[in-house]
Amino acid sequence: MTLFVYINTGGHQDIRESDLIEIDAAGFLVDMGAVLVDHCSNAVAASSRPALQQVIRRIKPGDTLVISRLGYLGSGVGDVVSTLTALAARRARAICIDAGSNDLCVTGSDSPIRMLQLAAELERDAKRARALDAAAIAKQVGAPQGRPASLSESQRKQALSALAAGSTVTAIARVLNTSRQTIIRLRDAASRQAGTHAGAAESDVSAHESLAVHGE
Repeated sequence: MTLFVYINTGGHQDIRESDLIEIDAAGFLVDMGAVLVDHCSNAVAASSRPALQQVIRRIKPGDTLVISRLGYLGSGVGDVVSTLTALAARRARAICIDAGSNDLCVTGSDSPIRMLQLAAELERDAKRARALDAAAIAKQVGAPQGRPASLSESQRKQALSALAAGSTVTAIARVLNTSRQTIIRLRDAASRQAGTHAGAAESDVSAHESLAVHGE
């Protein structure tokens, strides 16, 4: 059975040595050949941490992964749950020094993974509620909602002029450093607006003609 140690320094080189000292003090015999280290920001997802993914690929049933901080396994609660689930699927053990000596990969209704899953659900619900509250407040005060416009007013006019002159959507998008979809949406919105104005003008003409007939 292999004991793996995984460390994410977050760019701080002294973290590696301090973690190894902490793990050794906890009674684990560390084989330096089984120590894998990332130097990623804590905001980087587990799937983008090369050394962590290497551990997951190498670990076998009965092996143990030791970490000092739970955050080493992911960028958030949900990400940590995914990593622990992957380790549990390989029938490995995971021990976090900060959380004691219990195996984080055990299953059951009161297992650490289940508790973290509930925490992840709470985190998602809270985030959703905050977003809805912010949208409601923005609507009340009349603040613009949704994504900000990717093109300025002058750029939109430039794009519409270029379209009218016969330039292609791709060429305009390249010049303005934006996506084709943005230019297509702008073109379609302008077409709808032109159609609305044309319809309004026809209605005005019909109304005037009708008044003229009745006047006679």
